[in-house]
Amino acid sequence: MKMVKSLLLGSAAGVVAVAGAQAADLPVKAKPVQYVKICTLYGDGFYYIPGSDTCIRFSGYVRADYNWNGRAPHVQTGANGAQDRTVQRSSTRHRANLAVDTRTQTAYGTLRTFINFNIDNELGGDSVQASRAFIQWGGFTFGRTASFTDHEGSLGDSGFRSLYTGLVDATTGAAGINQIAYTWQLGNGITLNVGADDSRSRNIANLGVTAVTVGTDPTNSQHGQSHPDPWVSLRVSQAWGRASVAVIGHKNAATYYTQNPAAPCAQTGTTLCGYPDDKWGFAVVSGIEIKLDALSPGSRIGGYVTYGQGASRITRNSQTSPGLFGSGNEIAFGVLTDAAYLNGSNLEQTTSWAVGGGFEYFWTRNFSSTIYGGYTRTEYNNNVINGRWFCGGAGGNSTQTAITVAAGVACDPGYSLWQVGTHHDWFPVPGLRFAVDVLYTGVESAFAGNTVTLGKATGARPTGAYAAKDLGILSVAFRAQRSWGAGD
Repeated sequence: MKMVKSLLLGSAAGVVAVAGAQAADLPVKAKPVQYVKICTLYGDGFYYIPGSDTCIRFSGYVRADYNWNGRAPHVQTGANGAQDRTVQRSSTRHRANLAVDTRTQTAYGTLRTFINFNIDNELGGDSVQASRAFIQWGGFTFGRTASFTDHEGSLGDSGFRSLYTGLVDATTGAAGINQIAYTWQLGNGITLNVGADDSRSRNIANLGVTAVTVGTDPTNSQHGQSHPDPWVSLRVSQAWGRASVAVIGHKNAATYYTQNPAAPCAQTGTTLCGYPDDKWGFAVVSGIEIKLDALSPGSRIGGYVTYGQGASRITRNSQTSPGLFGSGNEIAFGVLTDAAYLNGSNLEQTTSWAVGGGFEYFWTRNFSSTIYGGYTRTEYNNNVINGRWFCGGAGGNSTQTAITVAAGVACDPGYSLWQVGTHHDWFPVPGLRFAVDVLYTGVESAFAGNTVTLGKATGARPTGAYAAKDLGILSVAFRAQRSWGAGD
């Protein structure tokens, strides 16, 4: 009996010892897991950053573009408009986009930051761009974002979603612009905004030394930005739709004369030669978009009007001097500048304007068709035309004249450029888009009906005599895009 008792006590002691050793090897009890908490203050997709009162949302998209007669994705109306065997007519571009939106409540309102990166691969070449990087707080906006002057009724991603970067409207588009702005909330969806953007400039041409090449902006003799462009805009967003109007100032300033007939200088192009007086240009940008849900949910119509003097890039942001070659020796072209001058003359500012719009109809909840278009006009004043500045007259660059017409033909580099297109969109599931866009672009030259002699080659197009006429080009694009994180 004593033996049994001893055996039992020994076994118990062994179990206790083993259990104690195992307990010593167990990890310390883990702290409770802090799960990500949904933030309902700012809409769907926001979460609190653990350990803070800041809400964050991630979003983005993957995009594949395939273009014919378009590059990135502009229509080929500039140097690529030569349409010879040196020109690549098809292109592809694929993009990865990531956006991060953070918001925090403060005593002075919401503190917001937003960043948006595009990583593009076009024809095997990679590029990275921060299209958005801004801070908003207390009514102020600091950084890179879409301009507050961008008009409603635009044709691009923020409007009627054309697959082509608009050559006929005035929005800063996907690239954005650096700016500072202040916004007053006036109530009922109305805001008054004031601020300044980085200067949006086209070239200032010193035609005393510059010979113009078809399809290329003239050599730039601009002073450069001394200060950003100031602006004021009024915007309305209500149940019926939205509208906007903005006025932007733009200062044009040139570098030095390369010679000064009024006061000859020993060293041309230096401070000894003087320069033309600076001039302020301006632009008025307006637009409207109206919802047509009564026709079918999601349908809409809209349009815009812009006008400017010495502010050509503001009235149509992405357009450059067009040049299109047709069969044989046919050509259509024009020259786009903010201003032009000769040695010893004043700046003569260029007048430019644009109108356009679109209509989108949803046949079903996930299929829509859009028609859109726009018309722009570039005009030079009588001092430039009658002085034959672009044809080597009145002190122009006669030794290297790139454009020559008969004496009885007005030397008018003005032109019209218009576009009309249609795209059809299928949204098979939320966040997925397949689209086909067909666009026709026309160039109407003021030289049409006359013979023009070109002194500089464009692409493989030789110098010599060409018949100026109105020409156009057809472009086709396809896009597949998957968007995520912002409502999908």
